[in-house]
Amino acid sequence: MMIIFIHKMRDKNKEVCKLIIESMRGLLLEERIPSQSKFFSNIGLKSEDVFNMIEYHDSYKDLYPSYSDYENEYEEDYYFETKEDAYNDVNKTLHFFNNLPNPIPIYRSIKVKSMLDINFDNLGDSWSFDKQSAVNFAENQAGGNVLLIAKTKFDNVDWNNTLKLWYQFSRTDDGYDENEINIIDSDKIFYLEKEKI
Repeated sequence: MMIIFIHKMRDKNKEVCKLIIESMRGLLLEERIPSQSKFFSNIGLKSEDVFNMIEYHDSYKDLYPSYSDYENEYEEDYYFETKEDAYNDVNKTLHFFNNLPNPIPIYRSIKVKSMLDINFDNLGDSWSFDKQSAVNFAENQAGGNVLLIAKTKFDNVDWNNTLKLWYQFSRTDDGYDENEINIIDSDKIFYLEKEKI
């Protein structure tokens, strides 16, 4: 009888040990695999903030399968094929903007009759973080003939609008991405230079 009791206790202890080991293994794996949701401190945005900025309702079934309670029954495709794709894409984009140099080099093409006609009191809020994108915009859309080159700090960027515009106009396959940076106050732009396009 005593031998049976000892074996039962040993079996119970094995089960308890196994349960503890499996729980510990689960906790270690959770610590090793980072959460999909991330916060990017330089621009003050987290992954889900960007989900709300992407305009997909009219052209896609949903942002990704089971993202929302509403799915557009007239569309077949999702903006992102999976939830993982959505987080990977958005986190990669946020990481890029979060790691731009501060101050950020910015570029804007304008059309003027002469350099004397540049309105330095109102330089505009639509700039690009990429020089070639500003030049392409001038040549292909705006007919600009002068390129403004300047810098601005992170806190002078409307990051919400910048990310919204990124997902609207900077994910094309035609090579003419606008790569826009939306400025809050043009008075906080500095090191301004200008050159003819």
